[in-house]
Amino acid sequence: MRAGKPTHPVFPFCRQEWKIPAILLVLLFFATIAWGIHLVREHRDQLNMKIFGVLTTDVKPEAPLAATGVAMSAPDINPVRVAVVNIAGVNKAAAGKQASYVSAGSGVIVNPKGFVVTAMHLIQDLAEIQVRVQTPMGPRQYPARMVKVVPEHDLALLKMVSQEIFPYLAIDTVSPIKVGDAVQAWGDPLGTESVQRVGTVDGVDLLEPVRVRDMNLTHLLRTNAVFHWAQNGGPLVNRESHLVGIVLAMEDPAGFIRGYAVPANVLVNHFQDVVTFARKGLSVSAKPDPAFSQPGPPVDRAPRLADQWWQKVRGMLNVGLGKHVVMAPDASTSPPSAAVASDPVHGQSQTLWGYTVSDFLGLLFLGFISGISGGMMTMGGGIIKVTGLMWFFGYGVVLVRPVAYITNIFMYGAAMLRYHRQGLLRFDFCKPLIPWAMVGMVGGYFIGNVMSKTAIQWMLGLFAFLLGIKMLVEIAESRGESGEEEEDRRPASGFLAMLQRFFGTRMDDHSMPAAIRWRHPSVRHGLLGLPMGVISGILGITGGVVEVPLQRYIARMPLRNAIANSATLVFFASIVGTIVAMVHGVQSGSFETQTPLVMAMILTPGAFAGGMVGAWLTSVIPLNMLRWVYAVLMFVIAVRMFMP
Repeated sequence: MRAGKPTHPVFPFCRQEWKIPAILLVLLFFATIAWGIHLVREHRDQLNMKIFGVLTTDVKPEAPLAATGVAMSAPDINPVRVAVVNIAGVNKAAAGKQASYVSAGSGVIVNPKGFVVTAMHLIQDLAEIQVRVQTPMGPRQYPARMVKVVPEHDLALLKMVSQEIFPYLAIDTVSPIKVGDAVQAWGDPLGTESVQRVGTVDGVDLLEPVRVRDMNLTHLLRTNAVFHWAQNGGPLVNRESHLVGIVLAMEDPAGFIRGYAVPANVLVNHFQDVVTFARKGLSVSAKPDPAFSQPGPPVDRAPRLADQWWQKVRGMLNVGLGKHVVMAPDASTSPPSAAVASDPVHGQSQTLWGYTVSDFLGLLFLGFISGISGGMMTMGGGIIKVTGLMWFFGYGVVLVRPVAYITNIFMYGAAMLRYHRQGLLRFDFCKPLIPWAMVGMVGGYFIGNVMSKTAIQWMLGLFAFLLGIKMLVEIAESRGESGEEEEDRRPASGFLAMLQRFFGTRMDDHSMPAAIRWRHPSVRHGLLGLPMGVISGILGITGGVVEVPLQRYIARMPLRNAIANSATLVFFASIVGTIVAMVHGVQSGSFETQTPLVMAMILTPGAFAGGMVGAWLTSVIPLNMLRWVYAVLMFVIAVRMFMP
């Protein structure tokens, strides 16, 4: 045998035995297709639904929203049913008690991408939110994130974390609602069977306040179509199966449930900035519901196999069923009001990029205020921005954090360039810290995804409190320096000295230790870069209140240089945070791509303008006065975040 000659012959591909496996693979493929067709035909009667039917009469199939439409059911199933969902989840455990899985009420899908509108008071006590949807294969459960709340109207917008296409209801904001109009209220107690009743509009109480928990609600409708606690948060529809309101089931002093509803134009007015609604006359239309001809009690149906499975699971999870109703005013104090609804406050109004003019200007102003804070004190603008979006606008953390990341790129990118021109930025020092800050940002983002809203609020309150303390320490330092020569100043002692070590503006041999030396530089770099990234990732704030003291204490960095270095780390970490948040949020179905981008585009110009004004104010107003204002603002934010 010659050297180099292979011991086994090598045949070309065409001579190998590939034909038999290929033929078997093709046969298996067609067999799978045939089996799938057989299953669909065999179980069509059991499913009792026509898949992907479109409930439209005046819209072309290629219309953006009408292409999905409302999944058309068989004649004996009301088409509204497929858009009604059950709201459930794990409630917040009280002191000494164990958290339990509860069914809180109902909701309605208003967009094919899985946006659900419900009553806010239903989700207030839920640490985790689950939405149960009726599908052709039976009930299915999806996790949901809170996108936005409107406390003054007891409304909440949820987003199911999914990229699936869902059936939904179109909204009627065109036809005037009159006393005597026929309506139907729906609810889903357990995610298995629905409750519904046909009734009429008894009153259009647009100006009469109704007490719900600690809120006074106005602009409500009153209807006798509500009789069950599970209708809370569910849809109120008209004869054409269009959504005209969100149901509120309230209990009067005698124990009877009375029905109210938040009109559809109110929820469109407040949620059109984050979701596209299908409206009557614009996209989706439905046929009149024959059930309106005969008002009566809810229709009972034999449970399907999937429903029986859900009931077994419910028993295993020990689902608790609260009544979830609130006190309603006595009937004698609620006489019928005007015959036709007329709401000048929430009527049709002009919008800018999907926002009402007032909301658009409000976001600009919020960016302006956060920019002023950054221009005056070089930190704290992120806390004002994040808490403002949550507090005044009602946005959920799922939207607030990517918006904060995007705006931080522009704000701190400009700050980094400014510090570089001033010679304050030490990029060689920052270079090994940047990867750690990026890793911390990614980790913090995913940690924040599993944290509750309450925990994030408490963390925001803690950092606001620390910033307020910092301002008080700086005020004390400035008063101690007034009228004293440099050589006559004595170092502070006791508790004040400890605060100055971390929060003060002066750095001398008495208040700061020598630079800490580490055997492994990577450990030092991690301690300097990782905490700031984690805090920024969880909360969306810059983390300067953590990073600046770390650089001063560990690296003994001068204050102005520490601030410049901190801005640099925030800039690079925010780039990674934006990419991760946008990709993960869109792919998981947590939000739509354009929503955080548009919001950041509105905030950023105001932040730039505020930064210039803040820098100017520091030259015309005594610095201690600005510090006092800033400290009071931080303490107010802290108190608000610590409140339930």
